[in-house]
Amino acid sequence: MLERFVSVVGGATLPFLLYAAAAVILAPALIEGWPRSSRQRLAAALVGTAGAVVFAVLRALAVVTDRTAVTVPTLIVCVVADLVLLGCVLAMARQPRWGASGRLGVLAQAAACVALAGAFFRAVPEVILQLAAFIEPGEEVVSSEMLLRVLGFAGAWACVAVLSFLYYRAARRAPVVLTRASLALFIAVVACVHLLQLLRLLNGTQRIHITGTGFRLLSWGANNLEGIILLAAAAIWLVPLAVELARAVGRAPAQANPARLRSVKADRRRSRRWVLASVGAFTALVLTRTVAVAKVNEVPTLSEPEPYDLSADGARIPTSLLADGHLHRFVYGASGGTQVRWIALLKNGGAYGVGLDACESCGPSGYYEADGKVICKRCDVAINPATVGFKGGCNPIPIEYTVEDGTMLITTEVLEASAKVFD
Repeated sequence: MLERFVSVVGGATLPFLLYAAAAVILAPALIEGWPRSSRQRLAAALVGTAGAVVFAVLRALAVVTDRTAVTVPTLIVCVVADLVLLGCVLAMARQPRWGASGRLGVLAQAAACVALAGAFFRAVPEVILQLAAFIEPGEEVVSSEMLLRVLGFAGAWACVAVLSFLYYRAARRAPVVLTRASLALFIAVVACVHLLQLLRLLNGTQRIHITGTGFRLLSWGANNLEGIILLAAAAIWLVPLAVELARAVGRAPAQANPARLRSVKADRRRSRRWVLASVGAFTALVLTRTVAVAKVNEVPTLSEPEPYDLSADGARIPTSLLADGHLHRFVYGASGGTQVRWIALLKNGGAYGVGLDACESCGPSGYYEADGKVICKRCDVAINPATVGFKGGCNPIPIEYTVEDGTMLITTEVLEASAKVFD
């Protein structure tokens, strides 16, 4: 669930914030009903998303094998549209009469629609392709794990949409000049992201050659697109919101009309709520891109092997050691120097599950215990402890053992024969 949530947030945040930025900058001073320009921007975002879904399906079916034939032209369109939109925003900041309904309104609207379609087309395919990983190998079609992954996927889309909506409502109340300047900087960041992606792709396909300092800067930008740049872009919105919050918490100016004074106070309360909600959403975004990402990327470590008695006939393990029902790991040094690992646990019903710390699918990557399940370290598949000791899927490779007088015996012949799995 968390992995799906983190991935969607990382991929969809910038397009949604770009949508909110265009809505703030290009909205008329007085909004009545649902303006045509808003409908056009929504249609552009939906067209880009629909195109991305089609592209993802074609990639999944291997109909499209050369992605660069699509991604390079798309990125070029994104960069050009971003720069045109940025130029319009800067021009409108210098000449207010060139606003959304002024001389540059049509050009800015067209650039915004193209930029939104391109941004969503670029971001959505990688997210959509995760749908193929909702059901892990060996899982049932409908399971609690699958439902949690779906919940994380859908919940992330909802959270990103809420973040952009909160930013939009709060920015609409912030100082106009400062808001436009901040959002112009945000659009410049989006343009830089698309430009870095384009340069990286062209350099990777050897259509251009970037070396030296330029290559190092390109590598740094590519490695930080989902981290520093995303958070910095979202933080830019907080600049005008901080000014609006400072205004809203101050003392309301005296009004001769009591009704007018109540209206001013109510407006300030609404401003404080929208700004504080935006700050809370940004805090959640920071936690998602830092703590949650670190949790998802955390590499589990295998527990240390436990001691046992080694005799001439094999390894002897007291069954009392396994009585806690948890996974226990052991290591045997084979004659050729190979370290043979195996695991053992007491299953419900009193039976024992014994197998090598390896499987036929993932090799000797090992298993660890989490939330009452045995999990493969390599593919992250959760295995029911009751199936340990049986062949199939990602289960540990079973080995023969005997139990007598409170002692489990695994013969030397079995351990030596298992060395080939760990070579």
